Amino acid sequence: MDSDNSENQAAQDNQNTEVPPAIQVKKENSYTYWVKNDPNHPKIDCQPKKVEDPTLIPQQQTTIHSAWNASGTWEERKLNLNDIKEALGQLTGLEIGTAKISNATSVSGEATYYFIRGKKRLGYHLKIEFELEEGGTIKYTDFTDDGDREFELDEVQNPTVKSNIETLNNATLKVLEQFK
Repeated sequence: MDSDNSENQAAQDNQNTEVPPAIQVKKENSYTYWVKNDPNHPKIDCQPKKVEDPTLIPQQQTTIHSAWNASGTWEERKLNLNDIKEALGQLTGLEIGTAKISNATSVSGEATYYFIRGKKRLGYHLKIEFELEEGGTIKYTDFTDDGDREFELDEVQNPTVKSNIETLNNATLKVLEQFK
């Protein structure tokens, strides 16, 4: 019983004690002190209200990113290299100097879609081989999104191919840009 009386006495003492001046100053200078103490401050109504005009409701935008990435910060998706090889088939018959492309024989490397801050970008680092109708191949050992275009001419007899390789560079770039 003595312990119950002492607990009650301690509770009464806590209620009767005044707040020390340092704590009182801290409360007055708190972040929201002006909301509590200013009688002229308007009360904010936070209750939801029914919108009568449906055009005022913001419409959900079509997103290009995944559901888990609602803010669209950063996301990567691999691009199928067979799709790139199939698209490079559009270059069949393209003239490089006096030679013509017969087909794209191989595509290797990596191609990725990047979704960065809501924008879709394409990144790639590819090795591509084109076969010429008259024989020989053009091998890109490095075809990248940052502009590197290193190539080798394998058994190509036509001297105009090397001087007009920029035609193939630009055409290949246009095909890859279709994936954006």
